[in-house]
Amino acid sequence: MTTTLLVLAATMGNRYGGLKSPEGIGPNGETVLDYSIYDAVKAGFNRVIFVINRYFEEEFKEKIAAKYRDMVEVGYVYQDVELVDAGKRNPKRTHLWGSAQAVLVGKGELDEPFGIINAVNFYQRESFEMLYAHLQELRAGENRHVLISYRLANVVPESGGANRGICEVDGQGRLLSVTDRPGVERISGHPMYLDELNKWIQLDDDALVSMNMWGFSPAVFGYIERDFNAFIDRSGQDLKAFFTIPDFVNGMIAKGEGEVMTYETPAVWMGVVSPDDKIQTILKINDLIRKGHYPSRLF
Repeated sequence: MTTTLLVLAATMGNRYGGLKSPEGIGPNGETVLDYSIYDAVKAGFNRVIFVINRYFEEEFKEKIAAKYRDMVEVGYVYQDVELVDAGKRNPKRTHLWGSAQAVLVGKGELDEPFGIINAVNFYQRESFEMLYAHLQELRAGENRHVLISYRLANVVPESGGANRGICEVDGQGRLLSVTDRPGVERISGHPMYLDELNKWIQLDDDALVSMNMWGFSPAVFGYIERDFNAFIDRSGQDLKAFFTIPDFVNGMIAKGEGEVMTYETPAVWMGVVSPDDKIQTILKINDLIRKGHYPSRLF
């Protein structure tokens, strides 16, 4: 049985600057994405499809994906601004349309339940194991999906702020909504963000958070395509409009068209938002290597 991981990587570069080389955090220059692919394969995923931009296609294949070819089946789909008819979009548009459209471009390659991650997040092995296990419970024709969620306390950067998707969940673990909170950081020990009135609002450390680690049934594609077309009709001329996975999922749930079950991972987020974060991540990786979680050289 094939279990595919869709990796959202199109924002790793652009048409002007090409591919942005990921920062090395491992002892041999391994990146966050390297560890994610390694963990995914160990968890059971046997196919990886990268969503990339054609403007850095060859560079991505040569510098990044070439490392994975001997360990997992690798494929590619492409997210470009030009996928939308010129008459329906602002001609000045250069930014991609958002994470939900990135999922949509995989439609022709995915006919079984599949996982989704961002290329720049460090999810850790246990999260991939949870995602893989719950994907085996999904059925291709059912509009049932999963979200691997994190505790907010485990995903606030050591320094600086980061956007976090705060989840509302019912008593049975069903997702009700995801609300993006920008610039979440610790102020006097508490996770907080600035609201639209420039006022600090405190969040709950125990709140569940989406880090864009989803499991979708392919039944989702018809709904995403319909809603993306409606988004373009409504906002295609708006340079600041984006169609994200949380936007889509919130609408799907509100209309009663699908169900998303949340499963909490105990993993702690690691990232490279700031130089301080990178140092902490390198130290944690070295500790995991010493404990035998990873080999000193991944590939």
